[in-house]
Amino acid sequence: MEQKWLKSKEVMKTLKIRACDVMHLREAGKLEFIKKGNAFLYASESVLKQMK
Repeated sequence: MEQKWLKSKEVMKTLKIRACDVMHLREAGKLEFIKKGNAFLYASESVLKQMK
């Protein structure tokens, strides 16, 4: 199955957190991400795991 990638704003809305919280999760290795230009894209699966 093709991996779905979410933008930072979508992650913030889904998890109801601020931009700096997204950054902390990313730096802690809790969110799988790729960087495209200046944008970070997050794997939807890893975002959903954070909801538990």
